[in-house]
Amino acid sequence: MSELAIVTYLREQEQLTAELIEIGNQLHRRYSGLIMMLYVESRAPVSAPDAEFPIRVTHIKGTKYGKLLQALNSTEHRYLLSLDNDIEADIPILLRLIERTIGGHYELGWGRIHSRRVSSPISRLVEVDKLLSHTVLRPLLWRLHLGVTIPGQCFLLKARSFKNRLPHTDTFLDDLSIGLHSVKHRLRYFYTQEVVAFELPSYSFSSLWKQRARWAAGFHQALVCTTLNRQDRRLLWVHAFSYHLLPLLHFVALILVMIKAPLVAACWLALVALGMARRRPQALAAAFLYPILFPIFHLGWFCHIFQENKS
Repeated sequence: MSELAIVTYLREQEQLTAELIEIGNQLHRRYSGLIMMLYVESRAPVSAPDAEFPIRVTHIKGTKYGKLLQALNSTEHRYLLSLDNDIEADIPILLRLIERTIGGHYELGWGRIHSRRVSSPISRLVEVDKLLSHTVLRPLLWRLHLGVTIPGQCFLLKARSFKNRLPHTDTFLDDLSIGLHSVKHRLRYFYTQEVVAFELPSYSFSSLWKQRARWAAGFHQALVCTTLNRQDRRLLWVHAFSYHLLPLLHFVALILVMIKAPLVAACWLALVALGMARRRPQALAAAFLYPILFPIFHLGWFCHIFQENKS
């Protein structure tokens, strides 16, 4: 049985990126039996002239979660590395993550994801949101045994620990279903604080709003899954509180303090910004504005949840 396969996904009109092909080439040199399992939504031919590894193309539409389930059911590899097509990896760090996950026989492995090509105001806010999620919220919740999400852009999993075991309820949030399954069954995971990959952030208000709508739909799909028990739903609501409600409560508290003591509010915003951007000083200005501006997207998430419950 070969050690590793890459699973990646192309939407309509997308092609494999040079960055993803280079990741595959580097991994193929380390893991000789590596293949790429490529799930493509269009019928257009896939061009990868520089690929040194075999590519198994499957033409299929649907969610990434559904494609990952199919990959798990058909693979003969011990581990699958799921990669979004728009990421750029720090290859030496990614190799260390893979080696330590496989070498330690962990069921799940991931690291931090940051943003790249940050230029617009929205993408700068998303960069800060990533810093908060990947460096504070996710590590803290997993340390408290309350974490149910992994970074869906780049993660590693042991095939036999998930094959024919994940819920078959389709969802937009593969990271939530995999994380919840891992916590529920106390699977061993390896987490590195190093940044393993960089993704392209949303560049417009509308694209970010649509993303939150998909997240809300995915959360609702996970919540109504028939295999969930009371503890599973409690963990899902802890996730919703931590990622979406807490920022709204912080915003309301900030407004109240700003009315009574604007200097105290400004000092608090500065401290929060310094805490979030301490390792990325270029994000400091956006980090200062983030608690004031970004809650609109968390409010949108709750509005979409309400609409999902009505439908």
